[in-house]
Amino acid sequence: MTFKLAHAPHLRRTESAAFMSLDVLVALLPLLLSSAVYYGARPAILVLLGMASAVLCETICCLIMKRAPTVLDGTAAVTGGIVGMLLPPLAPYWMPVIGAAFAILVVKMPMGGSGRNLFNPAAAGVAVLTLCFSGLMFRYPDPGQNVPLPLTGSVAQVITESSPAAQMMSGGQTLYSPMMLLLGDFPGPIGATAIAVIAACALYLFSRRSASPLITLSYLAACAGMAALFPRVPGLTNSVLMELCSGYLLFAGVFLLNDPVTAPRHWLGRLVYGALAGVLVMLLRYYGRFEEGACFAVLLVNAFAPVIDRMCWGLLNFYRIRKGAHSG
Repeated sequence: MTFKLAHAPHLRRTESAAFMSLDVLVALLPLLLSSAVYYGARPAILVLLGMASAVLCETICCLIMKRAPTVLDGTAAVTGGIVGMLLPPLAPYWMPVIGAAFAILVVKMPMGGSGRNLFNPAAAGVAVLTLCFSGLMFRYPDPGQNVPLPLTGSVAQVITESSPAAQMMSGGQTLYSPMMLLLGDFPGPIGATAIAVIAACALYLFSRRSASPLITLSYLAACAGMAALFPRVPGLTNSVLMELCSGYLLFAGVFLLNDPVTAPRHWLGRLVYGALAGVLVMLLRYYGRFEEGACFAVLLVNAFAPVIDRMCWGLLNFYRIRKGAHSG
């Protein structure tokens, strides 16, 4: 008997990590184009800088560790792209470089590289930027100006506006219609405002089996349930809609939680994992320091993913044994 050796992640499916990464990059493209409609080329430059930084850092690490370069699997590009997508369009050009470098040099490669990281590298990169540069992370331009952002020089003169997440955190009223939310006509991160586009990207990834609807839907159900039980804005429907559409809550449910390395493998584990992430995201919104803390919630559930997987697997095995004993 011969055994076939392969690099992690060890998934029981035919698609390789490279094809999954390509699916994610394809899904990120329309989100980037949506942001370019409002802000011009600056968002694209920020995302490309994040991707280039991640790829360069991983290549350097592979050379230092005397390993074959792993950048061709696309995971480094995905990490850098997601870091860039969660930045504000006004972010300075060094921010995606720092966030992506931290994700690769601190979170991914010291754990062994592709398929071996315990935490989502992109979530960790965004978390560090949030902790260290919160004033820049949540400074958003007004999309209603319909003027491309300057590519060079100071952006201090650009008109800024509070995001819906910041307005809810301060107890103020949100004035965005459902259509504005769907089209992304409100302040927020580069890739997280066009809600209709994110939903379409999620369907694409589900159809390609590059993301799990069990994780995303259980996550959104938990977020919606918390928003309905503990509303921060008047009206049940309005509260749920504003919570799901503000910040990068939906983006995290599609692109961060579905990392194949850090997410559970078992179907029941994925349901529990997504629901737990949703509860943590909402608790961080209610009691956290920042207007959006989904990156911290992702890192927390990453730590519990192996335990959730084992417990759910054991629970179902116990149920099968009991059922078999009763039927016998």
